[in-house]
Amino acid sequence: MEKLMLSADGDVGLYEVDKQILDHFDDLIEQFYQWKKTNCYDEQLFVKFLRQKYGTKAIRLIENLGLVPYDSASKDYEKIKWYNF
Repeated sequence: MEKLMLSADGDVGLYEVDKQILDHFDDLIEQFYQWKKTNCYDEQLFVKFLRQKYGTKAIRLIENLGLVPYDSASKDYEKIKWYNF
């Protein structure tokens, strides 16, 4: 399992994800934007999309990191992929 940070201009969620999700992340983002049926979306809808595609155990929330400025992410998280919707 790998780590991924997701946010939507708010709290940042730290998730544990299957490696294949990170390996194909850019393609999955494109698929997600085609899949969503609303103009109002956030990381929770992306998590739902991933769970439908890979199963409920493919992604799980580890911790809500709260509001983290993009330019000052903690050194603990600097090597973790971060996507903001």
